[in-house]
Amino acid sequence: MDLLPLLLIFAVMLVPLMFMSSRQRKAQREQQAKVAQLGVGDEVRTHSGFYGLIVEEFDDVVILESENGAQTKWARQAIAGAVAPTEDTAADAADDAVVEGTATDADTASDAPVEEGTVPGVTTRDTDTTTDGRRDA
Repeated sequence: MDLLPLLLIFAVMLVPLMFMSSRQRKAQREQQAKVAQLGVGDEVRTHSGFYGLIVEEFDDVVILESENGAQTKWARQAIAGAVAPTEDTAADAADDAVVEGTATDADTASDAPVEEGTVPGVTTRDTDTTTDGRRDA
């Protein structure tokens, strides 16, 4: 009879622990199922924050290709999930169409005429303002 209160306290502490661990196991199973469905051509993010495209896959290893073309080997368990593909908007297309040496809307926001051969926002002096060759502050 002396053990009954001790067992009751132990049971009260153990029941919530079992519910929490079952939820965690369920979430882990769902994560493993999502990662198992990924295949060649899917863009993914790893738990460490690396974004890449799956170019080869083996049992528990995948080869990810980064934007610059470098290929690295990753454990399949390191994949956090698939990345939703980004949509190309008109603004992205306009940014890609900017040619070097042309002024964009941000460059010409001041409505001031831009002279040929000058850089907007940079001022230069054509003449020396010192009279005796010294520069005093």
